[in-house]
Amino acid sequence: MIRRGPLLAGTLLVALAGCGPLKFLAGAAGPNVAANVQAGQSNAQTLGTSQAREQTIEHVQAARINQSSDVNRVRAETVKTVVVNEVPPWVILLALVGWILPSPGEISRAVARWIARRRA
Repeated sequence: MIRRGPLLAGTLLVALAGCGPLKFLAGAAGPNVAANVQAGQSNAQTLGTSQAREQTIEHVQAARINQSSDVNRVRAETVKTVVVNEVPPWVILLALVGWILPSPGEISRAVARWIARRRA
């Protein structure tokens, strides 16, 4: 008869082996919340000294200046060519279906097995 205590303990040990050391036994209790927060108007994270300079506009020659931090927008007077580098959804769907479906060799072996079973 197998004793369940050592079996259960061994199974639990193997299941929890990847969780890391038990830090609460070493005295480090509680979660580690390492937040790197910069909550100012102009922040710089440097090693050593740094000089912070405010943005200024000098020698204005344009009639209108738009300052923006938009990532996906472009303002232009005339656009001649637009190139969109996005993959259509049907290409991704076709790749997924091709990855899931069996290979032609597997299909032919399955058909041959089915024919052999029907003849027998």
